[in-house]
Amino acid sequence: MNSKTLIRVILVLVLIAIGFFLIRRKIAPKKMEKEAVFLGVEGYGDLTKGENLDHSLISKFKFNFYIDGEQKTLSINNGKEVKEGVYTFEIQNQLQEGYVYDIVIDNDTVESVKLLDNDSKTMLSGKVNDVEKDKFVQVGEEKIELTKNTGMYKITWKAGNSLVEKVGIDDLKDKTVKVTLDKDGKAKNIYLTFISEKYISPVIPIPGEKTLKNFLTTALQPVGTTLYIYGGSWDWQDEGSSLQATTIGIPQSWIDFYQYQNADYTYREKDGNEETKNPSSSYYPYGEWNQYCYAGADCSGYVGWVIYNTLNKESGKDGYVMGATKMAKTFAENGWGTWTQDVKIPTNRDESDFKVGDIFSMNGHVWISFGTCDDGSIVIAHSTPSDSINGQPGGGIQISAIGPSEDCEAYQLAKMYMEKYYPDWCKRYKVVLKKPEDYIKFKKDSAAGKFSWNLENGILTDPDDYTNKKPAEILKDIFQENK
Repeated sequence: MNSKTLIRVILVLVLIAIGFFLIRRKIAPKKMEKEAVFLGVEGYGDLTKGENLDHSLISKFKFNFYIDGEQKTLSINNGKEVKEGVYTFEIQNQLQEGYVYDIVIDNDTVESVKLLDNDSKTMLSGKVNDVEKDKFVQVGEEKIELTKNTGMYKITWKAGNSLVEKVGIDDLKDKTVKVTLDKDGKAKNIYLTFISEKYISPVIPIPGEKTLKNFLTTALQPVGTTLYIYGGSWDWQDEGSSLQATTIGIPQSWIDFYQYQNADYTYREKDGNEETKNPSSSYYPYGEWNQYCYAGADCSGYVGWVIYNTLNKESGKDGYVMGATKMAKTFAENGWGTWTQDVKIPTNRDESDFKVGDIFSMNGHVWISFGTCDDGSIVIAHSTPSDSINGQPGGGIQISAIGPSEDCEAYQLAKMYMEKYYPDWCKRYKVVLKKPEDYIKFKKDSAAGKFSWNLENGILTDPDDYTNKKPAEILKDIFQENK
């Protein structure tokens, strides 16, 4: 082969390579930014970590989104690999079913998400007061211009995947909507969906103020507005704290979910009947991961949130959610106080083993003590799946009592404060009374037991002398009834 022929061959090969590159570039999927409603996990109810709780199984899940008027099934970037098959799942931990996001997709994999509810420049929410076809929709006092491409949809929240369907403009009047805006401030998409009313807690804690009073005030902040979710405020992969558990203040998703539900809500099966078990339509994490971790709090998720809000001023640091049984002992091992299994059922206040602010870990449950009353009954705060007035196991964060009967002082206090300050909750749930023999017990060969704060040289102090106050005095002070 002479030199001219060789040059021609090289030129042909170069042209072929360039052509191949251009064709490949043209047909290769591009990174796209899309507006999407997160629906849930594809195949929810059938998928599981398996008997060995294998994280590598959940890393292979597919997820459903509603994009451009149709459902799409995509993979999600699992984040950093912590160890073989175990990932950080940052994006999965951010997603909440039925909420609207901007997502970045690369090769059918979601690489990042941004919740639009938090961005007033790209979303407006509220009640539709007026609407005119092809012209505008008025949300509150704001008129938003429609375009020929404005999409209109209805979002329905439900366990096992939320639902999105197309609607017409006549369906919007007097309904609550979320309107996403294009770069010109015109309506990109209109979502007919649930929007919660603003909630203001009757108590006012101070994030990061390390006092016994603030710890108990913080414990009362989400009372009556947070439902029980098994695995609630654990992270998605069921290893530790969720984003909600390390959020300062009541997470908006707790408030939303509570207000969306009613007395028919059940955290597991209807009527608590195991025979009707249907994992594909239950909020219960049968698959050993927490799809609805954002929606509420279980007992340890709640206590972890209380501890975090007492010790921190900013969201997003390391959390304190762990198994309920070992919470009390772990807090003592942190150097915050003492742990003991030497406890007995109290018969009066003076001789009671249960002091103000104690955290008691049972086997499988944990609660916070507001102190012992003169008759030996105890006022507590906890998240528990109590039955609703319709007989459905739902419940959540509430003030309850431990005592022999409804005549005990703790029950009367719990009833008075729940009915006075949380009337909406009391339309759904009765005040809970627990028998001492059921709530002051544990297995001796376990980590369960009672934690008490070291208020002299520990992490909390007691400048308000709460240690020596009775439950009635403490509740009166926290709810500012002394003023």
